[in-house]
Amino acid sequence: TTPAAITTKPPSATTTHGFHNRHHHSHNTMASTPSSSTFPIPSSFQELESPPYNLLPYPHSFSDDDEAARAESFEVLIRIVEGGNRTLVNSSGLALFEEEEEEGECDAWNDGVRIQALYTLVRKSDSLAPATRARLVKALCDAVHHLSSALANPGNTAMSSSSSPENNSTNNFVVSQSFRDAYACHIYMLFTLMFFTESQEKLGKSLGVTSSTSSNSRSKKTTKKKNNSTNNSSTPSDSEALQTSRTLCATAMLTASQ
Repeated sequence: TTPAAITTKPPSATTTHGFHNRHHHSHNTMASTPSSSTFPIPSSFQELESPPYNLLPYPHSFSDDDEAARAESFEVLIRIVEGGNRTLVNSSGLALFEEEEEEGECDAWNDGVRIQALYTLVRKSDSLAPATRARLVKALCDAVHHLSSALANPGNTAMSSSSSPENNSTNNFVVSQSFRDAYACHIYMLFTLMFFTESQEKLGKSLGVTSSTSSNSRSKKTTKKKNNSTNNSSTPSDSEALQTSRTLCATAMLTASQ
C-alpha cells in the first residue's frame, strides 16, 4: 500500500540522484526536468535491491562475524544518518540542495552512503537493539520534519515556476531535484519503518510475543523462550517505547502530508 503522504504530496512524482537515469516529465507543482533520474515508489521494499536502485542488503563494510561486530556495524550506520541530520539542521534549508550536480551523481547530502545506511537499518529494524531502533525512529522523523519545514518555508531559495503575470499570484515554485529526491526517499523509509513495526507487533500478538521482545533476539526460538519466561507480556518500558515510536512517526507523517 502506498502511503497517503507520498500520494498527496509532491514527492509522489519525485526522483532520486544516485540511481539509474531515466527521462521523467512531471506535471506536479514541483516539476522535474526531462533529464532527471526517477525514483518510482517500489512495489516492495526489497525491490530497492534491483534496478534502478541497486542497493545492497548490507553495505560492503558491514561486519557480521559475531553479535558485537554486528552491533558495531549498525552503530556506524546510525551515526551516518544522525550526522547527516546535523548537517541538515545547520544548513540554510533548501539552499543545501541548490548546488548543481553532475549527471548521474548522488547529491552531497542524501548520497548513496546515507541511502544505503537507511535501507539496511529499516530493513533490519526488528533486529536492532531497542536503543538503536529508537535512534533510527528519531533520526528519520527529525529528517522528515526538517525537510518539511524547508519546503514550507522556502524563503529566497525557492524559484518561481513561471514568470508570466497570470502565475505571479500563485504559490507554485520549483525546488531542486536533489531536494525532491531526499524528501521522497525519507518519507518512503519512514512509512516502511512504520509498516514493519505495526506488522511485527500484530504478528507478535498472534504468536504471543511482542516486537520489542523479538528485537532483542535474532531467532524465534530465543524469542519464544524469553516470552515464556515473562508470561508472554511486554514490560511497561516496552509498551512505552512502542507508543513513543508510534507518536513520533505519526507526527512526522502528518507534518509531511500538510
